[in-house]
Amino acid sequence: MLDRIAEFFIFGLVPLVVGVLAVPELTKAGERTIAGEVTYRERIALPPDAVLVVELADVSLADAPTVIARRRIAPTGQVPIKFDIGFDPKAVQKGRTYALQARITVGERLMFTTGTSQQLDPLAGRPQTVLLKMAR
Repeated sequence: MLDRIAEFFIFGLVPLVVGVLAVPELTKAGERTIAGEVTYRERIALPPDAVLVVELADVSLADAPTVIARRRIAPTGQVPIKFDIGFDPKAVQKGRTYALQARITVGERLMFTTGTSQQLDPLAGRPQTVLLKMAR
């Protein structure tokens, strides 16, 4: 009897748990994705503790942008850094202006940020390239 219980755990339950933990983050039903890459022109290597944050924002009101979706990425290499952001398409309203905003920080220090507004149609599904400039 104990052999069968041990066999169940070894060949049944353990692989199931490992499989569930190994599955990447699942997208919600109806969720859309914006994919692309972030880069910069300076020939500077990123420190290992750099963090990239990419945001999809409603920038219709220039002084009060509203972030719709945010993705935080710890780059494993250098630029270009690939990203994808999942968002609810119901949050996108006709007649509004949307843009991608990105920044790379190291600790509390801002290294790179978007220099110009990267406007886009979030529902178009085209790959995006975001060019960052060095923060002064």
